[in-house]
Amino acid sequence: MKSKKSFLERKIKPKKFDAFNVINLMLFVGVVVMFIISLGFCIKDLTLSTNKNEYIIPILQRVLAILIAFVPLLLKKIFKIAFPKMATSIFYLFLFLSIYLGTFLNLYQKVESWDIIIHFLFGLIAGFFAMFLINELIKNKEKLSVFLVFIFVFCFSISLGVCWELYEFAFDSLLNLNMQNYQYANGISLVGQNALLDTMLDLSFDFFGAVVSALVCSVCSYKNKKFIFNFKILKLKKQLNNTISQIEE
Repeated sequence: MKSKKSFLERKIKPKKFDAFNVINLMLFVGVVVMFIISLGFCIKDLTLSTNKNEYIIPILQRVLAILIAFVPLLLKKIFKIAFPKMATSIFYLFLFLSIYLGTFLNLYQKVESWDIIIHFLFGLIAGFFAMFLINELIKNKEKLSVFLVFIFVFCFSISLGVCWELYEFAFDSLLNLNMQNYQYANGISLVGQNALLDTMLDLSFDFFGAVVSALVCSVCSYKNKKFIFNFKILKLKKQLNNTISQIEE
């Protein structure tokens, strides 16, 4: 039986061409290449600069960004799980918009509304990713409460937004990065509500994104009981065994 199973494992081939595989490969390669190029320019500037310390954080940011881009592959190789292909595409697109355009090309400073757009998208996307957890945690999906969907999606999304602001506050305090825009370019600190404005705008648009995603998920769950099955974390070993069983039958 074991040899038969091994033979079947070797013989299993994709049934048809999947465009999402190509799209995700292109997105992954594109994002990683852009991150590496940005890292290369940063290292080049480091070698030419007299103040080496100012490039430590940018280099660490770029190295971390490259590692983050490999998260879907690491989940697949190490933990044998994978998100649906569309979710993976959204992940790479968000990395491109928020990290590459926002941080590395400095659109957060050049485009006034870029930060709030990214936070709204973050709240929206985080809410939809909450549905994967609901799908894993809830056993009886046929009796899934719409109210539970709304509360869980909203709370999960807004909680991630709060965690991000805590991260910004911590590193602003430790490394004086000014991610929360509490200082002018000349180093003078803002006072009163002006100092809180960036953080509160970020949280507000995290909130709006969380509300929209919670409404969409709850309404779709109410109208279509099978909506939850679109958010399934694929367990690769289990999926392989099911395919083998079907072939044996």
